[in-house]
Amino acid sequence: MQVLCLVCLLGNAIGSVGANLVRKIAPPAHQKHHDQWGEWWDKFTEREIFMHYLPEKKVVACGCGKCGSTSMWNFIYAGQFGHPWSYTGSPYVQDVLSERWEGKVEHLKNMTEQIAAMEEGFSFALIRDPKERLISAWKSKIACDTRFGTDTRERTFLTQRLLQTAEKEHAPEQNCMDLETFLDALQSAHQLGKQGFLDRHFLPQNEGCFSRFKPSRWSMVAAVDHSGAFAELGNRLGNPAELPNKHASTSHVTISERAAELLTNVTAKEYEVLADFLPQASHVAVGASVLRRGAPKIVGTLDLSNA
Repeated sequence: MQVLCLVCLLGNAIGSVGANLVRKIAPPAHQKHHDQWGEWWDKFTEREIFMHYLPEKKVVACGCGKCGSTSMWNFIYAGQFGHPWSYTGSPYVQDVLSERWEGKVEHLKNMTEQIAAMEEGFSFALIRDPKERLISAWKSKIACDTRFGTDTRERTFLTQRLLQTAEKEHAPEQNCMDLETFLDALQSAHQLGKQGFLDRHFLPQNEGCFSRFKPSRWSMVAAVDHSGAFAELGNRLGNPAELPNKHASTSHVTISERAAELLTNVTAKEYEVLADFLPQASHVAVGASVLRRGAPKIVGTLDLSNA
């Protein structure tokens, strides 16, 4: 009888642990979207981007995809280690939890720890004009036109994932989209309430760095194209690097009336949240030719070629 009871206790304990584990890793029961696990995991990993903390410098840093975050982490690396990032290949500089960062960056998940870091240290968030950012993301990740230097290694996956998230009918071999089709898919995702499931390059900025702490709670919220954006961060890191001078190439896209309307629809919340922190009104409008940012002239250690 004692043996049987012991077996029962062990069974109950294992069952309890298993149930708790499932509750921790399984998607919420109310998520009934197709490709459920994939979409839930996308949202989970987006949240894993935040919060990154450098305890030695007491600095919190956050930047969205296509906001210049790769450049930001290059800048921070130089300030932390006293020399530029010199590695090639994967893991890349933005993989701040890799062994190449030597444990200098902590990933704070606990809300209490996050609040303490925000209150006790210097918090820096990098932002970008929402409309300009989405056009840049489309050129970089989704566009069919070869003039834009689109990353064709990721294009098919990101195109298919966006269309699935937006619940759009599409051919299984579809591997790119024109600007209006891309923006229409984003709008559908927003209308479905699934904007938080978007890839980090398309994720609204209010769903990323500012999902827990609104912009006014950060020490500094800086636009990537602001000339003094990194000055105070550099002081905190002991890094004298300056922003590079940038120039645009001749590759451009003209904004149609439909594209302008879609851009306005999908970025409305972002502008509401970031209004007091963007240095100027967006230049993206009907008939505007938006140039692709070319390779910059480097001044110091900061490189915006991946912005």
